[in-house]
Amino acid sequence: MKINAVRMALGSILFAALVSTASTATAGSCSLARVAGNYGFTTNGAIPTLGPFAAVGHVTFDASGHFDGAQTTSFAGTIFDETVSGTFTVNPDCTGTAIVNVYHSGVLFRTTNLDLVWVSNRNEIRAIFRTAGTAITIEAKRIFSEED
Repeated sequence: MKINAVRMALGSILFAALVSTASTATAGSCSLARVAGNYGFTTNGAIPTLGPFAAVGHVTFDASGHFDGAQTTSFAGTIFDETVSGTFTVNPDCTGTAIVNVYHSGVLFRTTNLDLVWVSNRNEIRAIFRTAGTAITIEAKRIFSEED
């Protein structure tokens, strides 16, 4: 009888530990819905053959994998007002990709591919341009964090 009680207690402890671990793993995972929201960002870097590149802007990610926003860009000292839109993916490990279409006055100006990672409880994003010959990164923060 004592052995059954010990087994029952150990089984309950093991079950509780597994459930707790599963809840923790789910709480830290990412999905389109969990990363959706408004972010402010800065972009910095260079295209070595052409010059420095910087931008500041905002973007809204939706739970369907689409985004849009606007940015002010400085490229080799020339300032542009741009709008952006595109699609993005996110994996459970909080990595993802984006295809960014950049427009000047409604006309497609360039398309950029990004690799993304959400950090700080999905409240921040780090990204890098995948365009050959560039060294450009992005840092973004949720305008209103999940804790607000």
